[in-house]
Amino acid sequence: MTTNGIEFRQVTKRYGDASTPLVVRGIDFCVPRGTLTTILGPSGCGKTTTLRMIAGLETPTSGQILIEGRDVTTLGPADRNVSMVFQSYALFPHMTVLQNVCYGLSVSRVPTRETEERARAALATVGLTGMDKRYPSELSGGQQQRVAVARALVIEPAVLLFDEPLSNLDARLRRSMRE
Repeated sequence: MTTNGIEFRQVTKRYGDASTPLVVRGIDFCVPRGTLTTILGPSGCGKTTTLRMIAGLETPTSGQILIEGRDVTTLGPADRNVSMVFQSYALFPHMTVLQNVCYGLSVSRVPTRETEERARAALATVGLTGMDKRYPSELSGGQQQRVAVARALVIEPAVLLFDEPLSNLDARLRRSMRE
C-alpha cells in the first residue's frame, strides 16, 4: 500500500484545442499522507486548476492522478473522498450554519442523528459552537470560512484542499486549524 496521499504523474491541463496554451504543463509530485503541503506561485500559474483536478472538478488533458494509490484521473468529485474549501466558501445562503455543515453527510445518507452529532462536533472544532441556527449572511468572513472548513472536515475526507487557505482567520485560530 502506498503512503502517498496524492500523486501527480505527468499531469497536463489545457482549456480548448491543441492550439491553446497549457495551463498546467506535465507536472509530477507526491504528497505524503497526513502532511500539510502548499502550492505557491504567481497569479495564473495553475494553482487553482491543480486543486480542481485533485478534487475532480477538472479533468486533466493528459497524465494520471492517484489518491491513496488509486487512479482517480477520470472519476468525478463524488467518487474521490476529497473535500475542497473554495476561496468564496460556497456556502448555501438559504441554509443555516448547521444545515450547511450537515449537507455532505445528508447527501451521503448518513442517519440524521449521526449527521447532527458529527456536524456539531465539527462546529466545535472550528470554534462555532452555538452558531448553528445562524445564516451565512449573519456571519463575518472568518466565521463563514470556518463553516466551510467544518463542512469539509465533517465528511472525514482522505484529502482536504484549500483554495486561498485560512486567509480570513485570526492568527490563533489559524494555528489551531493547522494542528
